[in-house]
Amino acid sequence: MAQSVIAVFDIGRTNKKFCLLNRDYELVHEEIRQFPETEDEDGFLCEDLSSVLKWMKQTLNTAMKNKNFTVRALNFSAYGAALVHVNRNGKPVAPVYNYWKPISEKTKEGFFGSEEKKEEMIKSSQAMDLSMLNTGLQLYSLKYDKPEIFSKVHSSLFLPQFCSSYFTGKNFSELSSLGLHSLIWNFEKDRSQDWIYTEKLNSKLPPVINATAKEIISLKNRELKCGIGIQDSLATLVPYQLSSERSYIALSTGCWSVAMNPFNTQEITSEELKQDTFKVLSYKGEPVRATRLFLGREHDYQVKRIADHFGVDSKFYLSYKLDTARLQKLSEEKFVTKKFFPVNVTGTGPFPDEYKRTADLSLFEDESEAYTQLLLDLAFYQKTSLELVIGNIEMDKVFVSGGFSFNQAFLRILATMMPNLQFFVNTINRAAVLGAALVLHNHWNSENDLENLLSFSEVPTLQYSLEEYQTFQ
Repeated sequence: MAQSVIAVFDIGRTNKKFCLLNRDYELVHEEIRQFPETEDEDGFLCEDLSSVLKWMKQTLNTAMKNKNFTVRALNFSAYGAALVHVNRNGKPVAPVYNYWKPISEKTKEGFFGSEEKKEEMIKSSQAMDLSMLNTGLQLYSLKYDKPEIFSKVHSSLFLPQFCSSYFTGKNFSELSSLGLHSLIWNFEKDRSQDWIYTEKLNSKLPPVINATAKEIISLKNRELKCGIGIQDSLATLVPYQLSSERSYIALSTGCWSVAMNPFNTQEITSEELKQDTFKVLSYKGEPVRATRLFLGREHDYQVKRIADHFGVDSKFYLSYKLDTARLQKLSEEKFVTKKFFPVNVTGTGPFPDEYKRTADLSLFEDESEAYTQLLLDLAFYQKTSLELVIGNIEMDKVFVSGGFSFNQAFLRILATMMPNLQFFVNTINRAAVLGAALVLHNHWNSENDLENLLSFSEVPTLQYSLEEYQTFQ
């Protein structure tokens, strides 16, 4: 007998996933693809959207024909700070611009005006000037820097909502993307910023509806409940929001490591903003304190350095075993030249300054020792980021999902650095996929309760203290 399932596309910057979850929200099928980037009109690397869409359509059609499954619903999670500009027919008229693409200082000066106005906007938006990572600034730049393209734009959709629109033909906006360091949302007034109306850009943003909304589509002569999509980091928060858990931090890791604290309602100071502390909106429209760290990017860059230096395969870390005696020795050393100062996080995270040096690899015996030091320093960066999201609120637990939830050595080091917190790994390892599925729960699976949805394994700490360890002495 065919299983009833919900299909979820999880569109990450690197990995594109297609998942099927049964009525108990167990992962019963998964496909993962990577697509080479293409170039925009300026020669800057960007998402190859047409290839991704072709794959999505083919993959869903194949799943609909699979006699082992009956697809009842469909939803999407996707990375943030990505806009898809479409014409009246819903066809993209511009590339999905890379959020690392620079915006000219002239354009930013026109957007912010005086320094006083810039400070006011940053304070009310609870987000720093991050160039293209601010989707509001991204839209403003399109209007003034590329008027020939802008003239063709009927609607600008966030990537999760465009994925939905591709199947439904309906255009919507959704709060988890609007409130993600966009400079569009005013957290003080709980509505869009005034500048959006002054610039008449509100007409480009489709109506805002809740992430729990659904459209009915017909595919292969079958009716599907189709969601409107949700931003991936905020999707990872959904399972905890629907559970009875209290006093927790959700740590979503991967290329970006995003820590979210729904229980800290304190205003974020200007100094904290500079350390990549900001507010986001949950799918319920509630403000959530968050911090951000380019942890995965830093890890992969330094791993490549280590592999190249010692002449080993770049995947060596997958078979790495933590040597606790070696870790303790490294943690007690004071050699600054062994420290992995951050290279790829300039302008982001709790240490936004540019560092001219990083670890001297010739000082390590082998790749294992170098990787141990790297984990020690990455854990210190993550600890600092977590301390910012906690503030002076007493917290009990950290729930970890994403790529680093599989790195037991990293988690044990981090848990030992923060002994007042318990760290847990969700046994459901596709947290964004699960979140995207759960927002549609009442539309396709309401007869099943969510009482025993989440189960966790606690991360064990080490037998000695790392609480005093610092990368920066």
